[in-house]
Amino acid sequence: MPFSPPRPARASTVWAAALALAALPGCATMVDDAVADAISAPTADVRALGGADPMPGDPHASMTRLTRTQPGDRARADRLLAETRRSIARYRDVEDAVADGYRPFPPEPTPGLQIIHYIHQQRSAAEQDVINPDAPGALLYERDGRGGLRLLGAMYTAPADAPLAELDARVPLSVTQWHLHQNVCVPRPIWDEAAWARTLAGGEAAFGPESPTATPSACDQLGGRFLPTAFGWMAHLNVYADDPADVWNAMYGHDSHDGMDHGSGAHDAH
Repeated sequence: MPFSPPRPARASTVWAAALALAALPGCATMVDDAVADAISAPTADVRALGGADPMPGDPHASMTRLTRTQPGDRARADRLLAETRRSIARYRDVEDAVADGYRPFPPEPTPGLQIIHYIHQQRSAAEQDVINPDAPGALLYERDGRGGLRLLGAMYTAPADAPLAELDARVPLSVTQWHLHQNVCVPRPIWDEAAWARTLAGGEAAFGPESPTATPSACDQLGGRFLPTAFGWMAHLNVYADDPADVWNAMYGHDSHDGMDHGSGAHDAH
């Protein structure tokens, strides 16, 4: 049975309210605050951090520790793997994913970004309550070296305040490592496309998880908003990775923003 504990009002509800307010004059600050509240949570609310460590080489993420295998873990993971592979095979062509409501994030991926997330807003919001391998909230695509994209896998999410037991119930902690984006500086307002394109003196992005900006004071100097967490816990399932060891590898392609390919590639979906 899927793990579906009761939840307070979903982030998607706040997001919908924010979009409605955006049409009203004089509400820009209120809308910006609502969006930030919808996608972030205080660090004190992140109950699973006691079982996590900072991601190596990344000031913007933490990863859960691998735990001792418990009876049934491998069977649960294998079942999720099989169900995910079956359900996402229809998205082998990225245009089919777009036609079904998935959109790239970031909207204009830089050429050096090797792994690109395609997010489905409604399915992703539903994962606040339960994950559904028949309709994952996000798909993962990898650049194929020929100017196109090939399907790599799916991403499942959990609320930022989910305890370790809930993460484990969704995807076993003995099999993969969940990660959480933290210490992210975003523009004010968060939808300012020109600000998102801003770079620092060294050419690095000023805002977002690829930026070296990772403290409240540095974010304040940029006129941005500091998010202690962003979006919640995430788990990648690279079902079409060539190397079976990379299927549950949380570090696969982690440094892809620098143009390096740290995975061994993905094969065509069958």
